[in-house]
Amino acid sequence: MVAKTKIKRFEILIPYCLGLREPSKNKKNLAKAKDLFPTVTAQETLELVDIVILTVQDMEQVKPIVTRMLHSFTKGLTATSRPFKRGIPFVEKMLEANDQINTFLDSMMPTIAQINKNKDVAKGKEEIRKVLLELEILQRHYIVKENHLFPIVETYIQESRCTQLMWSIHDDIRRNIKILKIELENDKSIEELNAIIGDLFFDMRSMIFREEQVLFPAVLHRLPEEVIKGFDKEQFDEKQADPSSAKVDKDLKIDLITGNPTASQLVQIFNTLPVDITLVDNEDRVVYFNTPATRLFPRSKSVVGRTVQNCHPPESVDIVEKILKAFREKRESEASFRIMMKDRYILISYYPIYNSDGSYEGTMEVSQDITDLKTLEGERRLLSWDK
Repeated sequence: MVAKTKIKRFEILIPYCLGLREPSKNKKNLAKAKDLFPTVTAQETLELVDIVILTVQDMEQVKPIVTRMLHSFTKGLTATSRPFKRGIPFVEKMLEANDQINTFLDSMMPTIAQINKNKDVAKGKEEIRKVLLELEILQRHYIVKENHLFPIVETYIQESRCTQLMWSIHDDIRRNIKILKIELENDKSIEELNAIIGDLFFDMRSMIFREEQVLFPAVLHRLPEEVIKGFDKEQFDEKQADPSSAKVDKDLKIDLITGNPTASQLVQIFNTLPVDITLVDNEDRVVYFNTPATRLFPRSKSVVGRTVQNCHPPESVDIVEKILKAFREKRESEASFRIMMKDRYILISYYPIYNSDGSYEGTMEVSQDITDLKTLEGERRLLSWDK
């Protein structure tokens, strides 16, 4: 009976949601669906978002559709604030981060209003710079979601494509912060900067709503208890993996053809290398990452077993697929990219790995900060240590 009721509801709700691509032409679907809006649940919303993403595929078209959906379903979704199990340490940290973001945005509204009122461009820009510094710290919350929460959701929840949408919006927020920093140095008016600030604030507020009123209520109760309890235990994004914690004998010698280091020594070798390494197998799943003292790109153990496609924002997946296809077909032997990250110059390279019989075994990603390397000139043949 419950299943039949759900089918009937979705027969009405799905056309309405997909019709939100063109709201002006969606009046008939709206007339049929509007009585259901107050009773739409977080679980139904999660499933409807999944269907929209599968059907529309283009994430830039998906974003306004889902925003309109959430606006329609607000009454039902907000009937109870944070309607999920509390007391889970990891989740409480997430909520604390959301509270910090909300408090900061609230505190900034009078400041932004005052900037607009005074029209003092120089002073206004200086105030906005201060805002950006704080926002850069607060949006670290998104990195934790992408590298720890999303892999777990994808593992246990089939209709989990909302994580792809969230990641894309995270990137919009990061992009707008970068754009604002650039535009502050250009001859832009306060009014022009306002549009970017408005998008930034809206996306950050919206993300809190999506987490607390849709994602958490729809998925937390469906995750195994041991997974929920272990949320905090397997994060390696801020510290190095301890060689002594290996599940094999740390003194076990491993035949590497050219030598026999112990398991502990191998862990230390990879952690000492001044590069980020991530290894993907021939099924596109992450099987290993190292934990150098300063990792450029955060990783958590929950990423192991995750497809490499899901380890990248949706906008980058086509490039990932292109690289892997070229490596499988042995058309290319390397793919490299260079980016600026916090004023550092980062080289990101991908290399295919093949078995002795020539069959494709996987791909290795190597990322390195080459900022200082770019400045090297001449030779250095003497030790340069200070006494």
